[in-house]
Amino acid sequence: MEYVQLLIWSVFLCLALFSLIRGADLFVAGAKQMGASLGMSKFAIGVLIVGFGTSLPELASSIAAVLEGSTEIVLANAVGSNITNILLVAGLLAAMGGRIVIKRDLIKTELPIFFIATVHFIFVILDGVVDQLEGVLLLGTFAAYMWYLFSEAEEEDSVELGGLGRRPRLKVQSLVFILLGVAAVLVGAKFTVEMVVNIATVMAVPIGLISIAAIALGTSLPELFVSLQALKTGEAELAIGNIFGSNAFNILMVVGVPAVMAPLVADEVVMQLGVGILLAASAIFFVNGLARQIMRWEGVMMLLFFAFFLIKLVDFI
Repeated sequence: MEYVQLLIWSVFLCLALFSLIRGADLFVAGAKQMGASLGMSKFAIGVLIVGFGTSLPELASSIAAVLEGSTEIVLANAVGSNITNILLVAGLLAAMGGRIVIKRDLIKTELPIFFIATVHFIFVILDGVVDQLEGVLLLGTFAAYMWYLFSEAEEEDSVELGGLGRRPRLKVQSLVFILLGVAAVLVGAKFTVEMVVNIATVMAVPIGLISIAAIALGTSLPELFVSLQALKTGEAELAIGNIFGSNAFNILMVVGVPAVMAPLVADEVVMQLGVGILLAASAIFFVNGLARQIMRWEGVMMLLFFAFFLIKLVDFI
């Protein structure tokens, strides 16, 4: 009977994750059109709407976890998502696309905040707890990041107007997409957290184990899909830059907002395995950013490192 219940909960977890991902897609599609109609620049649309939209599943599931009283899920989710973004997404891009040369000067934008955010997070989580004050500091760093990005944005980076020089008109369809997207994300987040708690309880394993594996992998799918699409269109460099931004967002916003609501606790999976793997993966990715390239063999090594991470998770079962 337990196995049947476990199977049912696993199916519901997959459906909840699907709802999270599709909801984020709908939100991004609607919000991009709304942003253009309001005269937002391409830069603002890219950083705020697309960046926020692809991290919306992580943020929603983390807030839902706090509301359910399962704060261990938040840190496991953030740590697992960042590990997945670097080792799986970036690794797959390089392994499939070959040598990726980064023409943009990342030292002016993504690299400093990626370094600061990661180091800040590592020191904050060392004691196994992220309290409200530390949450406020993480959000403060995120606010400084936003200010820095927008102060560096070039003036000519403005939205393309229609042939008559007018902004695109706001479509009702966009509002519908936004509302449906938010609703799907909220419902998906609630059931994702509930199913993770149920599965972890029945299997008698740490909640962080299911979170760092299932939720982190599931909520990183938008970044994976966006990156693979970028590979097809020859924009792998842009996808790599987005991973730097997405990881900074996960650490600062996805952890910061829930931490302000309630103190977050890191369980044994995060402290004994997750933090170490995150630190190593982030160091590798930072060096890639400095070198402004990722070789195919490096991508393969990242994928092998990710496989090692998954194998080590088995030790906690």
